[in-house]
Amino acid sequence: MTDITMTLPLRVARTIREHGLFAPGDTVIVALSGGADSTALLDLLSRLPGCAPRLVAAHLNHCLRGPESDRDEEFVRTLAARYRIPLECRRVDVNTYAQTERLNLEDAGRQARIAFLDELRHSWQAAAVALAHHADDQAETVLMRLLRGAGPGGLSGMSYRNGRSFIRPLLEFSRDELVAYLTARGLTWHEDASNLDTTFLRNRIRHELLPLLESYNPAIRERLAATAAVLSDEHAFLDRLAHQVVDQSCTQDGGTLACHLPTVAGQPPALRRRVFRLLLERLAGNLKHFSNRHIAALEHLLESSRPNAALNLPQGIAAVREYDTLLVRRTTEPPSPPAEAELEITDVGHYRLPGGAHLTLTLVAAPAAVEPLPAATALFDPDRAPFPWHVRMFRPGDRLAPYGMAGNKKVKELFINAKVPPSRRCIIPLLFSGDTLLWVCGLRTSRLASLDGTSTRAIRAVFSET
Repeated sequence: MTDITMTLPLRVARTIREHGLFAPGDTVIVALSGGADSTALLDLLSRLPGCAPRLVAAHLNHCLRGPESDRDEEFVRTLAARYRIPLECRRVDVNTYAQTERLNLEDAGRQARIAFLDELRHSWQAAAVALAHHADDQAETVLMRLLRGAGPGGLSGMSYRNGRSFIRPLLEFSRDELVAYLTARGLTWHEDASNLDTTFLRNRIRHELLPLLESYNPAIRERLAATAAVLSDEHAFLDRLAHQVVDQSCTQDGGTLACHLPTVAGQPPALRRRVFRLLLERLAGNLKHFSNRHIAALEHLLESSRPNAALNLPQGIAAVREYDTLLVRRTTEPPSPPAEAELEITDVGHYRLPGGAHLTLTLVAAPAAVEPLPAATALFDPDRAPFPWHVRMFRPGDRLAPYGMAGNKKVKELFINAKVPPSRRCIIPLLFSGDTLLWVCGLRTSRLASLDGTSTRAIRAVFSET
């Protein structure tokens, strides 16, 4: 009969090598609760053939079970002393933390552990933080996420390594194997009574749902773990494609991501949904509170017949459709429209306009023939548009007598026809002589101050947004 005390360390070492979890001699923080799983993890990492790391034990006392929590901490101290490794302990009143942050106990405990382990990884300059999650935990995680309506990413389960350098060397081993290993090694552990409390969803899945599913398929735990592994590979592949789409079609300026809408809309639905999640994660830092309902709302925004539409999302994120551009931005950092102050212009010269743009006015001889000019340049007859001039921003009701057209036109209609997004309309300067609108800068000039055959001089106006 094969000796599990010899074979299991070899299998764990192979997992570590295959997934590149750490290298020999690296510092690894071991999350140690004192339960069977973490006790097995510590012993296995201390006996790795050919890739022994430098171990540091870490224990967080959640202060939830009174003297029992304190006994767990004392047991962990004994373990660390037995293995002759450093131990970092911390006490956090998770119940108080949950009430303060308005979290349930599971989420509060998880956040406290992550913060503690992250801090230790940096202070010890560790290559990784080792967690004792195993194949049974993976099966429970997949079911829990399925019940909550997760997509393929969530159903891919826990990874061998995440973005925080948290690693799971035991992910392919069952809890029965770990208990058998501890028993064969003559090692003891502490059972956490809270693991029997079925008020927690994970415990209900462990003690009620999984046993029921085993009556349909005795190998349900292995099947769920295998399904998670397949989905994990496919999730990673599609995620790389989503990153390529975002890198090619989106640019970021502070708290705003601007994406070429036709490119995003042209992706297959499965990839488009991942692009949305990636955009949200880049701005919010996580996907907390974002659900499939919000992804579907973004889909509807892309398909909307309205050229300008907006959508409010969790975590202070908003999505705005502006013609062929999709803006996803933090509403806590909205674009700041310039102040309503007007700038008076009494003569030619260089002027800094409200909002930070620049206008340069130069007196020149009237050209014999007026040729097409760049959009940022205009010519005006100073005899038909006397100083003082003034500059202000757009107001509802503003009208222009466009050059080359009869009658007047609302400036708003000019913006719409030119597909100027609503967010930009408030930052385009308008140039006036008295009450006459001369120029919607960079867009359209008025015929009321244009040059004609009687003009002898002209004012050349050059507009720059920088």
